[in-house]
Amino acid sequence: MTIFELEEAGLRRLSPVALGAAQVHERRDLQRVLREQSRELLDDVLIIAEEFADWDDSRRRIDLLGVDRDANLVVIELKRGDTGVHMELQAVRYAAMVSKMTFEQAVETYARHLGEGADARAGLLEFLAWDQPREDDFAQDVRIVLFSEDFSRELTSSILWLAEKRVDITCFRMRAYRLDDRLLVDFQQIIPLKEAEDYQVKVRNKQLVEQSERAARVPWNGEFYANFGAGPCRSWDDARKFGFISAGGGGWFTRTLNLLEPGARVWVNRPGVGYLGVAEVLGAPVPAEEFLVDTDAGRRPYIDVSAVAAALREQNADPEAAELLVPVRWLRVRDESQAVRETGLFGNQNSVAKPTAASWPHTVARLKAEFGIDDEADEADEV
Repeated sequence: MTIFELEEAGLRRLSPVALGAAQVHERRDLQRVLREQSRELLDDVLIIAEEFADWDDSRRRIDLLGVDRDANLVVIELKRGDTGVHMELQAVRYAAMVSKMTFEQAVETYARHLGEGADARAGLLEFLAWDQPREDDFAQDVRIVLFSEDFSRELTSSILWLAEKRVDITCFRMRAYRLDDRLLVDFQQIIPLKEAEDYQVKVRNKQLVEQSERAARVPWNGEFYANFGAGPCRSWDDARKFGFISAGGGGWFTRTLNLLEPGARVWVNRPGVGYLGVAEVLGAPVPAEEFLVDTDAGRRPYIDVSAVAAALREQNADPEAAELLVPVRWLRVRDESQAVRETGLFGNQNSVAKPTAASWPHTVARLKAEFGIDDEADEADEV
């Protein structure tokens, strides 16, 4: 980053000066400033300790230790110089060592930092907006914040890799400039880029959710899931009347229809609307022009009587994009206005799936209750 002074004659470039050459000391100056004015750079962090070393068998010290408003601990490390060699490894080690800190230990630490007479407990509770301590919510994660005069390529690579592995790490580059007899210091957040921080947090949270969902797998319970997506070639009224579910637009959308087995049960969802019905599979996928339906005029190809016939013919002109229909016998079916839609119910982008997500058994149980499906009663009737 280049800083200019605006003069009448134009721009005057300010040349950077090394912090050491400017007689700026790491602990005496930089650490003091961050301790006393951390809110200028980290507005959600309360500093609770300086030179923290409250652990056994170690002489290592955290430059600054803080707590953020989400009750996460914050390890802050500073390095004057041009590389900050190994500071990321040091910070990770510190984060691991301090990660088991309790709320009561944080209060004791903060009390030592504030000095005699201060009410550390009240101050920490007020900062967290808590009425009383919540140990289960305290220190669920540890953030790392690094301040360095520069970051080498090796250091940056390590930090970016740690960030990809869900380590919450923020980096500030410190640069000093001389302007006559004044010393200007620029703190620039470089990882993550400030402009992209909100987006990156959303991406990381989404990845965490997806990772959690992948980890929480259960055996498939034999119940199929199907999407009945909206589109010009698809009519829910026709599907209910003539007994089918369908997909089209290419092999990626239609290939999973082949998972369905005759006699199996399938729960049908319309994305963005909710679950509309449950059916028994009767056969294999069939192109729209070969799918025969009963009408007042006898058996006819569905494409001749469809409410979306024109769109179907246009799409079916390309065999690879053709709409395929799977014959079903509806057990229960609803209008779109009565769809079952609740937070926590399973959803999937595939046309058909054999779900193993932990949410699927819960989804099927809820849908059975909503649609009035009682397997035990049905078995008793058969006997």
